[in-house]
Amino acid sequence: MEFNSNTRLLVVAAHPDDEVLGCGGTLAKAVHHGATVAVIFLGEGISARFPHGQYDSEEFRTQSAIRMEGAKMALNYLKIQDVSFNTERKSCQFDTLPIIGITKEIEYHLERFKPTILLTHNPSEVSVDHRITYQAVEAACRPTRDFVPKEIYTFEIVCSGGWTFDSTFKPNTYVDITPFWENKLHAWHLYKGEDRPFPFPRSDTGLETLSQYRGMASGLQKAEAFRLVRKVV
Repeated sequence: MEFNSNTRLLVVAAHPDDEVLGCGGTLAKAVHHGATVAVIFLGEGISARFPHGQYDSEEFRTQSAIRMEGAKMALNYLKIQDVSFNTERKSCQFDTLPIIGITKEIEYHLERFKPTILLTHNPSEVSVDHRITYQAVEAACRPTRDFVPKEIYTFEIVCSGGWTFDSTFKPNTYVDITPFWENKLHAWHLYKGEDRPFPFPRSDTGLETLSQYRGMASGLQKAEAFRLVRKVV
C-alpha cells in the first residue's frame, strides 16, 4: 500500500470511530504523503446502547451529538474534509434492511470519488454491521465498472474482531504507523467517552498493544494490519 499525490483513498466504515480504530494511523500517513482521502459512515454508532426502538430521549440525542462531534473533530484533525454521514441507519440493525440500499450508497460514493484504494471492515467480526458493510462493499466492487478501485483492503476493529469465538482475520499487509501513532491516539481521544480502562480493548493500552502485536508480525515498532482482498496490476 503506497501513498502519493495520485492516491485517492476511500474508507467505508459502519460507524463513526471505526475509521480511527481500524486505520487512523494509515490515514494520517496517507495524508502526510499527499493522498486525497474520503470517509463514508453507513450508520450511526449509539443506538445499540439503548433499548431497541427507544431513541426519542434527551440522553439519546446528547450521546448522538457527542459521537457526531467527535467524528468531525477527529477527521478534521487528520485533515480529512470529504466525509459523509448516514445517521438514519441504526447501529447493529443493518441486518434489518435490504442490503441493496447499502450497496447502492457505496456505489454512489465510488462513482463520485473514484478511489484508487478502498479500506473497509473484514467479515469476521462480532458486529453484524461490520460484516454487512463488508458484504455490501464486495457487491459494490464487482469489477465491471471503471470507478471500482484497483486495490481493496479490509481492516480490523480492536474489540469487535477480538471478541469473536473463531476469528478468521488473517492480515497479509502491514502499514508502518510508528511515526503516526500519536496522530491516531490523538484522533481517538477526540471521540469523548468511547475509551474505557484496560483491559478493555478500546483503551490507550489496548490500542497500543494491538499496534505492537501487529508490529511484531512485520518487524515494525507499531503497525496497522490489513488483508488485501483484491489488487489489479
